Amino acid sequence: MRTCRDTGTILYCLSRMSAAALQLKRSLATAIRRKMADDNLNVTTFAKRARTARNSVRRILDAKNTSITLNTIARAAEALNLELTLSVKKLSPEQLGMVADRYAIATKKKEVGRLETEFLEGFYGRPIPRSHAKDTAV
Repeated sequence: MRTCRDTGTILYCLSRMSAAALQLKRSLATAIRRKMADDNLNVTTFAKRARTARNSVRRILDAKNTSITLNTIARAAEALNLELTLSVKKLSPEQLGMVADRYAIATKKKEVGRLETEFLEGFYGRPIPRSHAKDTAV
């Protein structure tokens, strides 16, 4: 996925980001901002608690920046005594239809491949990569 630095335009970046990722990040950033306000924490104090840099905290608080890692999110939640939950579900038929519509008019091979993957993952659910699936058997 190309970043804003690759293209120089924020509009291109925003159009390429998954709506789900943006919504998840927006919710996370809002929850963290509220908790910081409730606890009277500034960016520097929160960064120390989360064992990260102030720039990382700014990325966490930026609702449009979806490039933070799960490890960073987990440290941020732990630093604020918040419980972190993440769920994955199949796309609704309407959402699948929107992906299928974009797939039908896509002309670039890379875009076609990405949309095909997005559709299949939305229909069947996102598979867990084998490297992450070990030790999960009960």
